[in-house]
Amino acid sequence: MPEPGLIITGATGFLGGQLVRQLRKEYRIFALGRRTPREAGVPEGPGIEWFRVDITDRPRLEQVFARIRELGGARLLLHLAAFYDFTGDEHPEYERTNVHGTANLLELAVPLRLRRFIFASSVAACPFPETGETISETTPPSAPVAYARSKWFGEELMRRHHDSVPSCIVRPAAVVSDWCEYEPLDALLRTWSSRSPISRILAGRGLSAIPYLHVLDLLSFFLRVVEKCDDLGPAEVLLASPDGATTHAELFEAATRCHFGAPRKPWFISPRLAAVGIRLRELGGRMIGRMPFERSWMVDYIDRQLAIDAARTRRRIDWAPNPELHVLAHIPKMVENLNRDRREWLLLNRRRALAARRGARSQHLNR
Repeated sequence: MPEPGLIITGATGFLGGQLVRQLRKEYRIFALGRRTPREAGVPEGPGIEWFRVDITDRPRLEQVFARIRELGGARLLLHLAAFYDFTGDEHPEYERTNVHGTANLLELAVPLRLRRFIFASSVAACPFPETGETISETTPPSAPVAYARSKWFGEELMRRHHDSVPSCIVRPAAVVSDWCEYEPLDALLRTWSSRSPISRILAGRGLSAIPYLHVLDLLSFFLRVVEKCDDLGPAEVLLASPDGATTHAELFEAATRCHFGAPRKPWFISPRLAAVGIRLRELGGRMIGRMPFERSWMVDYIDRQLAIDAARTRRRIDWAPNPELHVLAHIPKMVENLNRDRREWLLLNRRRALAARRGARSQHLNR
């Protein structure tokens, strides 16, 4: 009996590549990505059919789905492909990829008669709750930023098409690994483990907080969703997240303890002063053509917490994050890898400088 087929979009991304590795053992994988597997460093070989395609390219996507049907079709589709950045700009790619690309997939998936279309949304699509409150599976994805709106439209598409394409909606927390691919946390760790004048500064009271989930936990979560997909309700929402949220103050303490051997004392500054500092750094970044990570829109979230209550999800799919994979437990490894990157970068620059001096000397001697 042939192995069941599973389509993964965004297969050459951080999470997609990990899922290809894990799920190839049980499914015939139809992997869709903008890059080739060799460019992305993800597996090839028997049991994996690779398609280089942009999900907004409707004619090319139609060819891909026709080929998938010829190869026996698929039972599941994991839609991970999405655009996001942290500039706060109204980038047209949000609508092009996150909305129109998702609509293309849903329409072309109808003939496949999928068991489930698993849509990766985000807890960031939800608005920050009032102090002391949490967001849950029933919280509407109504945050005001462009990324959140694009995910709201994506979730709405799942509900509109559920009669023809059964679906479920997954809202992951911020996904990290020991190499800290999550850009905001990476920026914080780089600053806090440096000797920069701003390395001790925490905005507000250091209470800004979001939930983090290790990629290994997210992999186990998706595996569980795949197993339980027939038991889920129409366009049911699941939260791939630990409860609560982790504050900047907690992250700062863990990062500085690891890097300096003892936790450093942070310097707290008011949100108003933080806003002035960020605007000045933005102005300087525009002048030199290298923008800082921190942007003015982030000021509105100082000391606010995107706290989670995922109790319903745990009951529905019998899954919970591994406490040993909590972000605070893995900060030491992230800082260690960050320092390793710095050492390798310095070594590479020294080698380049040495090679340049040797080249200049050789040219001088040959004149």
